[in-house]
Amino acid sequence: MLQIIQRAIRRQNLVTPGTRLLLAVSGGADSTALAAALAGLRVPLNLRLTLAHLNHGIRGAEADDDARFVRALARRLRAGFVLGRADVPGLSRKKGISIEMAAREARYDFLARAARRAGADAIATAHTADDQAETVLLRLARGTGPQGLAGIPYRSEHGGVPVIRPMLDATRAQVEAFLKRRGLGWREDSTNRNPEHLRNRVRHEIIPLLEARLNPCLREALCRLASLAGEENRWMEQEAARLAFDGFVAQLAGLPVPLARRALRAWLSKTGVPPESLDFEAIERVRALAEGRRGGGSAPLPGGWRVTREAGALRIQKAGRAGPSSYSTRLKVPGVSSLASGWRVRVVRGRGYAAPSAAGNLEAWVDAGRVGRSPLMARSWRPGDRIRLVGLAGSKKLQDLFVDLKIPREQRLRIPVIECKGEILWVPGSRVSRDWAVSHPQAPSWRLSARLPPAG
Repeated sequence: MLQIIQRAIRRQNLVTPGTRLLLAVSGGADSTALAAALAGLRVPLNLRLTLAHLNHGIRGAEADDDARFVRALARRLRAGFVLGRADVPGLSRKKGISIEMAAREARYDFLARAARRAGADAIATAHTADDQAETVLLRLARGTGPQGLAGIPYRSEHGGVPVIRPMLDATRAQVEAFLKRRGLGWREDSTNRNPEHLRNRVRHEIIPLLEARLNPCLREALCRLASLAGEENRWMEQEAARLAFDGFVAQLAGLPVPLARRALRAWLSKTGVPPESLDFEAIERVRALAEGRRGGGSAPLPGGWRVTREAGALRIQKAGRAGPSSYSTRLKVPGVSSLASGWRVRVVRGRGYAAPSAAGNLEAWVDAGRVGRSPLMARSWRPGDRIRLVGLAGSKKLQDLFVDLKIPREQRLRIPVIECKGEILWVPGSRVSRDWAVSHPQAPSWRLSARLPPAG
């Protein structure tokens, strides 16, 4: 057991010398083994351990006995101890979720709070290879995609605290053999036999049946699938994260559909949308919005979130957030300016001009010589505004430009109008004014780029 855990720690780089760990210990066999094993590795790995136990408010006196058991285990292992309590049945009723889901939510929230209070570097949980196999099979039955097939990761995060799973390569049989050799007992949770809980049915009925009738090595096969899917998933996630920047709509059209979906999921998660609410249908609605030919529009997401498209960029809003009133801001030259509308405008010194990048018309190059020392301003649209666009004779009303770009009326006030010396030189989503365009490839220029961060 110790070798299995040491190997996982080394291969997955889970801890470094001096790490302070908060161990999630229920008192069951798996978590008791985790505590005993890490206590055995405390000296060679220079670990500092605290055992954390949550009373879920479900099993009355039995749960109180569990807490006493874990407290005594902490004393025996010379580790710290933290106890928490939660009303899981009440949480289940309040949120309309299952007892299992409510217990998981309460447990991880407690662990994150306890880790921060204890100054822990990470939380360690006692998930095993059996848990991995059960998770993959459950997700297969629900119709999961490649991300779900990766199962339980060795490392994740909750509430800003890293969560590690150093026992993920150990089987439940190895856990119990380890405890018996050490002369350690453990607590048996009576709810772990309740067939009303789906995971219990998978553990005690479905997997044994499939092993008997289909594949005696089913658990190993499911764990191997999770490992392979996890490796491919990590590569895809890295690619998606690289692509998921604010206002990246123009780049999506050229991506393979699976990568576009992942990039959207990464962007939505990064900007505040709960990952659990991003099902296939939600991602597809946003992808259709991003890849559509219309310049504007919106797509609803669960939980009151909404994605809007403005001037070729995506923006996330929470229901009930009011749009900004009129504004005017002097831009930092060079530098990055945050506007009242939520847009960010970056101004960078350069020479000449360049073809549009993946950001499309969210970039523009203007003549630095004409700007001179005059301030560059970003303000909201005003009725009667006009711009003299490159390639067009005369001038064009911004109102007509917004119509051409398919920008809904309610979104127009947010889009920044960039001006200098009282003249409009650029509006994100359109071409630059011909009076301010860079005429020579080596002429001094200012490169302007606009991005839409998520609504706060």
